[in-house]
Amino acid sequence: MSDLVPKKIEDLPPITNETDQLLTQVTSTLGVPRDVLPEKAQIDHIWENLPKLLSKIPAELRDESMIRLCIAVSVGLFDSAINYVWNSTIVELRHKVIGFGLPIVAQLTSKSLDDEKLEEMMDHDLLKLCLELNLIAEDGYFKLDQCRAIRNSFSAAHPAVGALDEYEVVNFISRCARAALSDVNVPAGVNFNELITAIKSAQFNNDQKTHWTSAIQGTHSAQRELIATALHGMYCDETLGQSARANCTTLFSSVIGLDGIPSAIIDQHQTYVGKGEESKASASRDFFTKFGMLDLLSEAEKHSIVSTACDRLYAAHKGMNNFYNEPPFAARLQEIVEASVVPDSVRLKFVETVVSCAIGNQFGVSWAAAPHYKSMIKEFSPKALEMMFSIPNSKTLVANKIKSFSACRKRYAELVGLLPGASIPTALQTAYNSWMDELAK
Repeated sequence: MSDLVPKKIEDLPPITNETDQLLTQVTSTLGVPRDVLPEKAQIDHIWENLPKLLSKIPAELRDESMIRLCIAVSVGLFDSAINYVWNSTIVELRHKVIGFGLPIVAQLTSKSLDDEKLEEMMDHDLLKLCLELNLIAEDGYFKLDQCRAIRNSFSAAHPAVGALDEYEVVNFISRCARAALSDVNVPAGVNFNELITAIKSAQFNNDQKTHWTSAIQGTHSAQRELIATALHGMYCDETLGQSARANCTTLFSSVIGLDGIPSAIIDQHQTYVGKGEESKASASRDFFTKFGMLDLLSEAEKHSIVSTACDRLYAAHKGMNNFYNEPPFAARLQEIVEASVVPDSVRLKFVETVVSCAIGNQFGVSWAAAPHYKSMIKEFSPKALEMMFSIPNSKTLVANKIKSFSACRKRYAELVGLLPGASIPTALQTAYNSWMDELAK
């Protein structure tokens, strides 16, 4: 097909007045006003920008979905247009993961992954996986995640909460084209295939230690977290020799020095214990001992319970109809943390999850779940408050929402307003006063 499609699209057939008259006739026949569909000027705006947008997409990806996209735009079905381009985006991201190597992904994540499971993976999980594998850049991830939220609320995939104008549609297509469908190279991260091969080959010499330590420290935090989890998993793999294990411990030291201990490692240990994989569980305990993490295992069960509850709540928050699906998961998390102190190992995940869900997204918040979030925030410990106040200045997904959307920033300020000034530690008083001043504006 690539031999038949030009690399650059110069122009598309013009949309004539006859096309607009057809829309008028159809709406008139059905007895509905013409303005249920966009005006011709709006359609023309997107149509004029389409050649440039489509030219960003490699010829081999301009398939029947792109044809349907063009037809949908030409008749003003903007909600269908964004759905077609989003479906193409998800398909292409799956192809990128498959091209990376499903066995390699399974080894990195310590979770089995095949074509069927990849097909069933939720969109937000796929985006996160592509970010971790460095198949998309950080800015691309944030833009695609915003497109995912727009698609869930405004596309023809299910009843929409509103309509998109021509500028939003052009922006949506442009983001998908640039971040996922184009052949622009992603900034260099760690080459997982080379890393795993090097770990298994022989014990690192000094040059290898320097090279891989520098590469890991130079990449983004999402990829470092995946690497740390993979190093723990490989260390616990009884089929690997002592040289590979020594390499894993060497590299893990460089990871925890920057980001601390990833929550997923403790979850992974609990999985070994729960499945009765004693050889892996024993190796994992040895790994924890080497890095002074053995004390965490005494609270690992509590950690696993809180962590799982956070994961389920966040999945509901990121999924379709999240405003309706969040409340029971929020209630369950509140029930758990009220019955037990949140372990240090999972407190940051707990705080970020609650705050992220409480500020919602650019479209709103789950009002039925909001009382649960407010109750938990009011009971935050001093350490949890410190973590909460550090979020806006961090490089996290929830911080990006606060920076990117005024509605989320306002809700964050309102959450701060729930806290009585007398309970705020002295070290946080300046930040607290600043947010209270912003809330009063």
